[in-house]
Amino acid sequence: MKIGLRLFLSFEYNAIDMDEFATASPETQILCHQCAAVLPVEQGSQFVTCEFCGATNFVDKSGAVLHYAVRSTVDETAASAAVRRWMGGNDTVKDLDKKAVLERPSFQMFPMWLLRIDQNGQEKVVLKPAAALSIIDVTELSIPASDLEPYDHTMDGDALTPTVPLETVRKWLAENQKIAAGQIKESSLVHLPLYLFKYQFEGREYTAVVDAASSQVFASIFPSKREVPYVAIGSVGCALYFCAALIPAISFFTTDGTGLVFGILGYIVVAVLLAIPIFGVAAYISARV
Repeated sequence: MKIGLRLFLSFEYNAIDMDEFATASPETQILCHQCAAVLPVEQGSQFVTCEFCGATNFVDKSGAVLHYAVRSTVDETAASAAVRRWMGGNDTVKDLDKKAVLERPSFQMFPMWLLRIDQNGQEKVVLKPAAALSIIDVTELSIPASDLEPYDHTMDGDALTPTVPLETVRKWLAENQKIAAGQIKESSLVHLPLYLFKYQFEGREYTAVVDAASSQVFASIFPSKREVPYVAIGSVGCALYFCAALIPAISFFTTDGTGLVFGILGYIVVAVLLAIPIFGVAAYISARV
């Protein structure tokens, strides 16, 4: 059994300027030490068995930049349905799914930097945009290793070119999260399949993004439910129940302690009676807002 590693790197972010970076793409190949066949290296794996000669190769990926893509499993129809369901949810204004004018989405493969970091003996995965991104929540995606496949250049027509150098991400991690370069065990450029939706509501344009692998919807700015009515009814309810809670105390001090039981019973009756109009108003507001 032979164990070894041979790397051919045609792209290194530290060695090119920004003009070259705008048109370059990572082309890391890890070849079998014994027969020089290309190895299908998966995320997080350190030992890879060659499919051709059977040799086991140890792979040190700390200095390599691998290129992956996430499999797209959601079509345009399903993505549109996911957006409509999100619009009809509890976070958005009432009837947004019916009143919003939804445009046809654009499909794109969005580049993200995926770094595997050794932090106090625990592996941590960091996902950062490799291009300008307005929907910050996309960085909270969880990407299972099983969803990744080697990047295929037939995707080039939909893939956005990375504009944020890997070195910028490494510098940010060092300055903001105190993660040294030696803690980064693996760096990958991952293209995520996304549907970008534009929609209009009450004269304003909004954007929502659907993950084409999981149907998850992301939106940083959207027509949300107005909080003022809920805060108002909550404040009124608290004030009323505070006053009701004084009934046992008043009964106790006004009857030399003998009326405490009647005061507690009175509080229970008043609390039940107060609950009816409060829940009624809350249901009305929920149906209108």
